[in-house]
Amino acid sequence: MIDSHIHFWKYNPVEFPWMTDDLSAIAKDMSPEDLFMQLPTRIEGLIAVQARPSWEENEYLNGLAEQHSIIKGIVAWFDFKKDAEMQLEKFKQNKRIKGFRHMLQDEPDPTAYMLNNHQFNLGVEKIQQAELLYGVLIHQKDLDAAVKFSQRHDQYALVIDHLAKPQMYSSDGFSVWKKNMKELAALAHVNCKISGLVTEAGAYCKAQDFQAHLDIALELFGPERLLWGSDWPVSFATHRYDTLLAFWDEWTRNWSDSERKQVETDTPKRLYKL
Repeated sequence: MIDSHIHFWKYNPVEFPWMTDDLSAIAKDMSPEDLFMQLPTRIEGLIAVQARPSWEENEYLNGLAEQHSIIKGIVAWFDFKKDAEMQLEKFKQNKRIKGFRHMLQDEPDPTAYMLNNHQFNLGVEKIQQAELLYGVLIHQKDLDAAVKFSQRHDQYALVIDHLAKPQMYSSDGFSVWKKNMKELAALAHVNCKISGLVTEAGAYCKAQDFQAHLDIALELFGPERLLWGSDWPVSFATHRYDTLLAFWDEWTRNWSDSERKQVETDTPKRLYKL
């Protein structure tokens, strides 16, 4: 099983302003060794994803991948304010880098940024031309723009992180989320990562709180365009790793073995070229 969404960091409050009070439990160094103490044997590979906007982040993750063979790939930070081709030329020399993202959700207006920022859109175009992934990190409120963004950028695969952080415990919110996800699913190059849900739902959430979201994701995208990630250690602020896997087992209890294998292993191996 591939965990397609893992973070590591050396904590510095200036570099991690998103770690607010509800995430105080993880406002400290979180290293591979911290993860390995709770990582079950069924996890055979990890994808390390950027968590701070800096070149140093990429170098840090690359160094960890050199030390630990279980880290199979990196989703690196991309500086959309700088020349895209120059960055890609440098990144091409590193086969561990499988794709890019930046903290899109933290832009002052993510919708306007996706629709109107020329440098960002040019950068994503260049990333896709290089046949590398871009990870779309947004909340549900920006899904309309994400649909238009994904329609524009259809030359290579996109991955929507955390099922677009759906609004929880709202029937109206769920209906809107379902409509937008259906529009995304119509785009064959768009994939979705089942991750980060417990952070959206809170410390006392239960597996059944997300069952409808998982059922819709499978119905719309099929197992070939879904992948699973723990979002450790962000998720560790509220849930242990074994609890996340227990949730996954509960969500997929009625799935076929081939559907589970596809999401757990085959889709991430295809998307990240493992």
